[in-house]
Amino acid sequence: MTELALRIVGSGAIGSLLGAGAEQAAIPYSLMPRKNTSRTLEVIKQNRETVRLKHNAPEPQTLTEKDILVLPLKAYQLADAARAWQHRLLPSTPVLLLHNGMGGYEAVRQYLPQNPLFLATTSHAALRVSSNCVQHTGSGRTDIGPAPDTTRSEDLAHQIVRVFSACFAPINWREDMLSALWIKLTVNAVINPLTAIHNIPNGELAKPEYTSCIASVITEIFRVMRSEGYDISKDALRERVYEVIHASAANYSSMHQDIAHQRATEIDAINGYVIRTAKKKGIDVSTNSFLYEKVCALQASKGVLT
Repeated sequence: MTELALRIVGSGAIGSLLGAGAEQAAIPYSLMPRKNTSRTLEVIKQNRETVRLKHNAPEPQTLTEKDILVLPLKAYQLADAARAWQHRLLPSTPVLLLHNGMGGYEAVRQYLPQNPLFLATTSHAALRVSSNCVQHTGSGRTDIGPAPDTTRSEDLAHQIVRVFSACFAPINWREDMLSALWIKLTVNAVINPLTAIHNIPNGELAKPEYTSCIASVITEIFRVMRSEGYDISKDALRERVYEVIHASAANYSSMHQDIAHQRATEIDAINGYVIRTAKKKGIDVSTNSFLYEKVCALQASKGVLT
């Protein structure tokens, strides 16, 4: 059976890591930077192997059901990317979103109302170490599953699992991806703003001075999740948050790096999403609001437009 070809938009660290996996596994792929000036040429894997990425593969004008459009972008970039690609996809072309935060699926659906849409979240970590080089800094698991309104296709699901297992292992297929995204959102809502505000690597959050704030963020999101119908315990959320803090102790979060390099952050799709959802339910999320405001002020102080 012909493998799905990965059409990876953007030149971010995670998209580059996915491209390196495809290169090693001989999976057909193309990297499509949003700007001609931004091209990752090589990825340094955790075993120190350097993978050279190809940029001369012909880019098809129209993507079909034999391709999968992968959008490993910032949450705020998704709508523009979907708009740019909407006339180059068949209605049968599958699309996969891989980003932090929530709300991306709804933004993309405005422009791609018919395409099979898949959601993914990963705990792999990668860092851009130069303009043309990305380093794989932490192994993790990737959850993938259909968006709520995507018609189930066992054949397509098997194709996606097979391809991503070959180049981005391990893969966990989930039918309840929104639940998985909320859990990842909780992790991001703790780690991203706190590491950005305090200018620290992830592992510093295990120190006692952050315990109270972390507990408050988790409690607030737990209440919002329960109001949305998700059956999960607060202890399970806390366990997952600290698991990631310890597993990625030496890493710097994406939000920390965005602030350090004077880029817009994904705060609106992370703590901002929690705040908007809580407001509809009348739930107090004052700690999330405090972190949101602090990061917005930090962005403004760096001259970053949001």
